[in-house]
Amino acid sequence: MNQKIEKWVLGGIAVAFGLYVVLRAWILPVTVDEAATAINHVPRVVFDTLFYQKEANPNNHILNTLLIKICTGIFGWHHFVLRLPVMIGAFFYAWASVHLVRKIAENTYVRVFALLLLFGNPYLLEFFSLARGYGLAAGLMTAALWHAWCFLESNESKSLRLAMIFGGLAVYANFTLLIFFAPFAFLLLLASWQLNPTLLAFWKQSKPGLITFGVFTLLWIAPLKNLSKDSEIVNWNDLGSYFDSIQRTIRSAIHANAYLGTSSDIFLTWLAILGTFAVGGIAILKCWKNKFQLGTDPRIFLVLLILGAAVTNVAQVYLTKTPYLQSRLALFYWPLFALSLAVGTAWVYERFGLKKSWFVMAPLLLILLINNVRTVNLYNSFEWYHDSDTFTVLEFLKKTNVAEGRSEPFSFETEWFMQNSFIYHLEKGNYGYDKYVKQVPFHGPRPPQKDTDFYYAVNYDVVKDVLDVYDIVLRVPNSSMILLRKK
Repeated sequence: MNQKIEKWVLGGIAVAFGLYVVLRAWILPVTVDEAATAINHVPRVVFDTLFYQKEANPNNHILNTLLIKICTGIFGWHHFVLRLPVMIGAFFYAWASVHLVRKIAENTYVRVFALLLLFGNPYLLEFFSLARGYGLAAGLMTAALWHAWCFLESNESKSLRLAMIFGGLAVYANFTLLIFFAPFAFLLLLASWQLNPTLLAFWKQSKPGLITFGVFTLLWIAPLKNLSKDSEIVNWNDLGSYFDSIQRTIRSAIHANAYLGTSSDIFLTWLAILGTFAVGGIAILKCWKNKFQLGTDPRIFLVLLILGAAVTNVAQVYLTKTPYLQSRLALFYWPLFALSLAVGTAWVYERFGLKKSWFVMAPLLLILLINNVRTVNLYNSFEWYHDSDTFTVLEFLKKTNVAEGRSEPFSFETEWFMQNSFIYHLEKGNYGYDKYVKQVPFHGPRPPQKDTDFYYAVNYDVVKDVLDVYDIVLRVPNSSMILLRKK
């Protein structure tokens, strides 16, 4: 495959990724956590957001919140505008990924394989279309990796500074990325010392990067101190082991599909662990042969980074007594994992040739193909499936109200965890639904009160005891959701 065709193939994959992200951002209703960010956190003053001055809430991803404040201040509260910041992260992710795969491998097929790996996790792709900090952080982190590669190749202080800037911004998008940033900064500065082995030369080349590192560190002290006091940091979905964290992440990546029975996630977890250890072992051996000079092959840096992140994660759990990462918190591992597999495959190609490389690429591509065909969609998100039909319900209520010629909006209630999505679309964005629907004030978990015109439930069991008062008027296609109307 010549270079021109390769550019079209890699560009086509990146464009397909971008179209998928944009379409989901346009089509999907706002989810509960997105609405919480928009309603609770975006209105806060900038100083409060930057330093968690009044409320240190883990749901408030600082950089994402600030960018949403800017975007909605300029363009309004449409849900697509709400998601513009995370789509910026998607752009950085695609841009940096294409650049990295072209550096990692010299063979076109290996490059295409590497890019498909980076775009091959449907769970990660979801967060490039939802107004949360996870996708934004993953994109900024990948951009930091690209600039780190540039520094290792060129020893230019500008690249080191940009690597630190993007890495620091990734942490501001999601503080979980500190697990990435700690080994990233350490390995990068170690490489800088190796490339500039005198104190004067090191200071000259590393000064911009060190200053950037210092500024970010100072800015993080206050928000991290306040965040550490939040009970959710310690108590949210505690996991017993690092293996459990990886397994939960794999389960989300396959959307809990039972490809191999109930052991699908366990099998794929062991496959991921063994693959990481294999590539990591090769990287350590190559690093030893290169006398631990990281600048001789930036690919070694990428592999050592995922090993460093894993060690940092385990150390953080034991030192701070916080739980291992849940699926969405561990999303940043996927780019590191995909890049390490790509590096390992490139080494296989260089040692054994293309034919034997297919023994690595073919089964992994088959797994990716099957999983993406089964899980990629323009309808819902895996984690917030219950918010998928907000527009469907609101349109039904609007059409019913108009058809009956009512002069007043319908009273409406839903289960507590679905309220935020409706609150957002009724109170923000100028959707116009507030003329036809009035939702009851926000409330916690409780059974249906039997005092509203309509009630929306996640399934039949929730409302089976109130069917003497309500009739089912809408069963949402392809889900268990039902809408009831008072008799």
